[in-house]
Amino acid sequence: MKISIALVAVLLVAVVNGCGVVRAEGAGASPSPSLLPCPAAAEVPPGDCVTMPSWEEKHADNEAYRRRAALPEKVAAEAEPVAEALHVKLAELREQSLYGEAHVGKAVRAVAPAGTNVIIRPVDARSGVVFAIEMAGGCVTGFYDERDSEVEVGGYIADGGCLTAPGN
Repeated sequence: MKISIALVAVLLVAVVNGCGVVRAEGAGASPSPSLLPCPAAAEVPPGDCVTMPSWEEKHADNEAYRRRAALPEKVAAEAEPVAEALHVKLAELREQSLYGEAHVGKAVRAVAPAGTNVIIRPVDARSGVVFAIEMAGGCVTGFYDERDSEVEVGGYIADGGCLTAPGN
């Protein structure tokens, strides 16, 4: 007897709270209507659909953090001589067959203006190194390993700073 009274009490609470209520189709508006993708052939999409970006657009958005800001002329004028001096230092390292983080770091720090932030980071198990000299308003960045070297002058990346985070 106690079990059936408890069962009735549970069913009564469920019904009073609205559990098991069946609503008619279309009764009540959805708080956020879901939009359907627009037909691919539609020149002018109807108002109740959303256009989907292409794979290329999605990929470009995914890589947006790597885009560099425009470099002010004054910063470029200050950074170009640093980049040229670094080209010379890296060529000297290559002539002597010197590779790795320690050698590249020494070369980069030798040409970096006083008070600038220098970043040296290994990129692979061999001898690849990326580097950056953070100038006021821009960067001298590059890469050096046994096969190749590169030095560029540019603005900060959209993510902030001169280099992308490791693993990006």
